[in-house]
Amino acid sequence: MPTTAWRFSGTEGADEAVLKLKQQEAAKLVEVQDVTVIRWPQYATEPTVQEHVTEQGSKVSSLMHKFTHSGIDSAMVQAAQGDMSPGTSVLILLTPEAAVEAFAKAFEGQGVELIRSDLSVQEQDQVRAALGDSGATDQPK
Repeated sequence: MPTTAWRFSGTEGADEAVLKLKQQEAAKLVEVQDVTVIRWPQYATEPTVQEHVTEQGSKVSSLMHKFTHSGIDSAMVQAAQGDMSPGTSVLILLTPEAAVEAFAKAFEGQGVELIRSDLSVQEQDQVRAALGDSGATDQPK
């Protein structure tokens, strides 16, 4: 399952993308297995991490999610945190497939950059072309 990390220029960019992805998931346009949002407010000394943001309900449901689904690797979260600066946010997605068009639609107009992934080079190029962002860089995990 592909894991991708997307950096947004504002601290709310990742949250806005989660809302759009939930809408697309409800319309059966994309399937998301797990989501982690990392925010680094300008005033904070370090980023904050919120895992399993698509889960509804209590911590028990989040714990059950960990047992029933594969989750986002903690190394990916740590690496993405290292790619951040104050005033940015990161969205890390675990999906069963690389739904390039759906992601591009969810992220359009938000100043987003693909910063990490385990996608093939061809899939990364498709994502960047769909976003119209040929200058974005992907760093290895």
